[in-house]
Amino acid sequence: MLINIENLHFSYGIHEIFKELNLSINEKEQIGLVGRNGTGKSTFLKLLTGELVPEDGRISKKNGLTMSYLAQESVVSGNTTLKEMMTSVFQPLIDMEKRIKSLGHQISEAQGDELAKLMTEYGELQESFSANHGYEYPSRIRGILNGLGFAEDSINKPFSVLSGGEKTRATLGQILLQEPELLLLDEPTNYLDINALQWLEQYLKNYTGTFVIISHDRFFLDKVCISILEVSKETIKTYNGNYTQYALKKRQDLLEQNHQYQQQMKEVNRQKEVIKRFHQYNTEKSTKRAASREKALNKIDMLDKAEVVHQSHFNFKPKVQSGKDVLYVEGLKKSFDHQLLFQNLSFDIQRGDKIGIIGPNGAGKTTLFRILQGLISADSGEIRLGHKVRIGYFDQEHDDLKSFYKENLLEALWDIDKRLTEGVLRSHLAAFLFVGDEVFKPIETLSGGEKARLLLARLMISQSNFLMMDEPTNHIDMDTKEILENALSSYEGTLLFISHDRYFINRIANKIYLFTPDGVEVHLGNYDDYLRHKSEAEERDSLTAEENRVVVTKTQQKTDRKKIKEEEIRIRGLKRLVKEIEDAILDEEMGIKDIEREMCDPDFYNNLDHAAKINNAYEDHKLHLIELTDQWEKALMLLETL
Repeated sequence: MLINIENLHFSYGIHEIFKELNLSINEKEQIGLVGRNGTGKSTFLKLLTGELVPEDGRISKKNGLTMSYLAQESVVSGNTTLKEMMTSVFQPLIDMEKRIKSLGHQISEAQGDELAKLMTEYGELQESFSANHGYEYPSRIRGILNGLGFAEDSINKPFSVLSGGEKTRATLGQILLQEPELLLLDEPTNYLDINALQWLEQYLKNYTGTFVIISHDRFFLDKVCISILEVSKETIKTYNGNYTQYALKKRQDLLEQNHQYQQQMKEVNRQKEVIKRFHQYNTEKSTKRAASREKALNKIDMLDKAEVVHQSHFNFKPKVQSGKDVLYVEGLKKSFDHQLLFQNLSFDIQRGDKIGIIGPNGAGKTTLFRILQGLISADSGEIRLGHKVRIGYFDQEHDDLKSFYKENLLEALWDIDKRLTEGVLRSHLAAFLFVGDEVFKPIETLSGGEKARLLLARLMISQSNFLMMDEPTNHIDMDTKEILENALSSYEGTLLFISHDRYFINRIANKIYLFTPDGVEVHLGNYDDYLRHKSEAEERDSLTAEENRVVVTKTQQKTDRKKIKEEEIRIRGLKRLVKEIEDAILDEEMGIKDIEREMCDPDFYNNLDHAAKINNAYEDHKLHLIELTDQWEKALMLLETL
């Protein structure tokens, strides 16, 4: 057991978050933490880390438990580079490596007792450095950064110049390198493109420790989690299985809870009716019987009615219908500081299209949106908006709300249409789960999910007929996602959206635009259709290549055979080289082990000259092993390119 929680109480002022919470987290558990925004998911992680302290109860942790926490907001010095962030994880190993080199120089000049002492420390450090995988950390850093989508030229960038998404990915990479026993991740999938998402899924599947993850990505939770913790009603309930299994069991639990509640209420009402009749008889005997039944009724442990999700239904109804041709883009190109972002960008959008844009982070998807709105200019190309097109924009950074931070929710909606009454605005806000006095909350106090819901409310008021949405499902809970998906599915206007939420893309899109530096690939259908098209295209390319190989001329065949033979000879040579290096590495490792056994002999330091000689040989073996390992990695990389 890693953590045990007993009778925990925690509140913010009069708002109670957890009451009499009892829970255990065990080794090798893969946990998804779900619940509506504001129920206490992030608070729970902060209680585990000690950032927050419970008012009552106890959190017991395994002795020496290592724990790392990814918060929603990064706290890293602005001048720190990516390289410094990652290597700082291995500072003890780096210090050890420096000490080993320093000892090597000192040993070459030392004599007598001093030499013996230095040799002992040197041997112990070498053994510890190897046991802690000291030779592997540079390749681990490269693997993590590549997996999270960082280019090699970004490793020396200061943290301050990174985008919000890059900062989140950098912090995530640093935490993954730490490999703690308990990994706590708060929305790690935000700002990850689909390739990085798939990489992270695979990484977590193979993670040997325990993790607790807050995420609104239903696909992601299905892939990596084997249990779900649901935060609700001041407590946490455990469900075995992934998110889909949890959702099914949760639905069954609610149905059963409602059934039991209805049965109990039926019996309570029956008893009340009997008591009422006894009182109407107004005899001594009937009064006693009524009192007896009332006493029994008061002792009943009343069940709670099952929590019903507020199924708010809203829709984006365009005030004016646009023309058939909504947007025409031809030959768009954009660079920043002489660095090409994209070029040859051409596409057209028709009324009623619902287009999902996918592609790697940094490809320029958000920049395209800013160009389409006229916020920045393209280097070249043509953009034409259709007749009566009215754009509504959802910004993932919530920049549209910054000028309203001191104002409340009602004022943020009045900014869109001052003719609407308070009653109408309240009904709109209620559709987005803002009720009662919540409409007077200052916008600066809203959570990320609440800001997202407010932006959606502003879009609805605007009655735009062409919606451009940049990551609309980031920061919103599962319930709000489903409401948004239902609304956009029935939207009568045109929709262009950027998203990494594969479930959302599947439900909404009728076209997929794959964003590349050299243009846009158009795929009809949703994300599943895109994957199928991609698989079929790869299969066709393979068949076409085979057909082309069959119909080549004899001269071409002869030339090809020669090239193939040369390639095969080269591959065989590389494979032979890899095998020779592997054999040499094995010999070096055996030699190192032989020397280490000799150095462990109690009489080893009796002959200091011999000990110094053996130590130098040991150092040479280690250096040679590093050189061989580098050669082996380069040979393997070259072999993989062939």
